[in-house]
Amino acid sequence: MKIQHKFIVFATCIAVAGCSLLAPRPDSSKYFILTPLAGGVSTPTQVSPTADSQLTIGLGPIDFPDYLRRLEVVTRAAPNQIYISEEQHWAEPLDKNFARVLSEDLARLLKTQKIEKYPWPHRTQPDYQIAVDVERFETGTDNQSQLVARWIIKDGNSKDLYASETRASTPVASGETGESAALSSDLATLSQAIATRVTLLNRQRTEKINTATARKTPRFSRRHSVATVND
Repeated sequence: MKIQHKFIVFATCIAVAGCSLLAPRPDSSKYFILTPLAGGVSTPTQVSPTADSQLTIGLGPIDFPDYLRRLEVVTRAAPNQIYISEEQHWAEPLDKNFARVLSEDLARLLKTQKIEKYPWPHRTQPDYQIAVDVERFETGTDNQSQLVARWIIKDGNSKDLYASETRASTPVASGETGESAALSSDLATLSQAIATRVTLLNRQRTEKINTATARKTPRFSRRHSVATVND
């Protein structure tokens, strides 16, 4: 009887353990998104365009490293090592989230809703095209975010007008949203740099057009004016 009792107890324990192993575990996944300037990111220098309200901006192509084209959050552990989180995820692929927020930032800074995403229809000819090559866009174990991006502004005929590189870094605040907030701040820095340069280029273009128009405007000669007065 004692042996049978022990067997029953042992079998019961095995059954309970098996059920606990097969029981569904709570999902500990957390999802994050980048936020545009309108979402609360500070704007230390507000771009104030004058003749840019009707600009059509072609955004793209935006090239992203393959190791960042994923839903999992990537953390830089060392120069040649990254950590891919199993619990922290982006709510949408990071490259698509990056492009969407950059588009919203430029629309706000340049006061235009005419943002065409690459590839745009053939009938659309943007005033300026912005191509971006992202090299790094992640946080590190040192609690700093890092953005390295090269960008080129082209005219409507795809002629290069200006090329530059933006490097931005922000301390990662404590809390679950610290990483996404820091990366959003870096993206805001890139947006401001691009918008500022587009504004300057467009002002220069406007001045050239006004100057050329003034030169073509016919002027009455002094002799013609005097003759008109004598009449």
